[in-house]
Amino acid sequence: MRVSVLVVVVGVIVGVLAAAVCVRPPDVPAAASTPAAPDIPPPFPGTRAVTPIPREAEVRVDVRGEWSWALRESDTGAVVGAGTLRTTAGSVIKIWLAVDYLASRESRIPADDEARVSRMLRLGDDRAAQTLYLRLGGDASIARMIRTCGLRDTTIHPGRWSKTTMPATDATLLGRCVARGPGVSPQWRAGILDLMRSADPATTFGIAEAPALAGLRPAVENGWTRHGNRWAVNCLAMWDHWVLAVMVRYPDRGDGRRYGAEVCKSVAQQLFGRAGIGSAAGTGSK
Repeated sequence: MRVSVLVVVVGVIVGVLAAAVCVRPPDVPAAASTPAAPDIPPPFPGTRAVTPIPREAEVRVDVRGEWSWALRESDTGAVVGAGTLRTTAGSVIKIWLAVDYLASRESRIPADDEARVSRMLRLGDDRAAQTLYLRLGGDASIARMIRTCGLRDTTIHPGRWSKTTMPATDATLLGRCVARGPGVSPQWRAGILDLMRSADPATTFGIAEAPALAGLRPAVENGWTRHGNRWAVNCLAMWDHWVLAVMVRYPDRGDGRRYGAEVCKSVAQQLFGRAGIGSAAGTGSK
């Protein structure tokens, strides 16, 4: 069992996470800040500016496996986080497939494709994702994701979109890219985020379950899979000025994906359950 104690110091936030200090085992590096992507109008019209409230947020997670997490401020791209896990992204890739498909479309798409995108994002339909993946050129689409979103440590698994490997820091870059990045019209972007907000509750576990986020309706895409006796659970959520990703890989002890979901929920609650970040996160979009 690995015990990670992380202290994130969020100081003088002016629309951005400005500093972070992590107390952790010596082999766990803190996530580095990344350059900002092109400015895009906020996709969450119900949000408000982040208030500059210096606070200390302490996150303590007792994980029985490997993990990583990252919190990115969407306006500037500043990021804090910890953990070294790179794992298969699974269904997290579906949000990119939606963006990549819609990027070259005008204001209308065929009804069957509209239904396909909806099933993929709301119900987690893997067949719909596979159809789009092949139509978009397979691995060429994943390569476009890496290039367009500026992913830094993501690896393509030939022929398998769900096996694409990335850390939590890249997952937040992907989330920010989908919410604010280049490549898709505001109309399609709003549609993608709405589908993510209205996804089947069975698939939106983890981050969105944190009491601190009640009423914020984050746009969620989670991924989970079991390899032998080990689970990989990935949680990604976007709301207001934030993108949060948590990735966990652990041995199964009869609690299935629920264990990973609880880790995701705990990280979100500890980060946003205090005035330092939580009260600055805005009222959300209803």
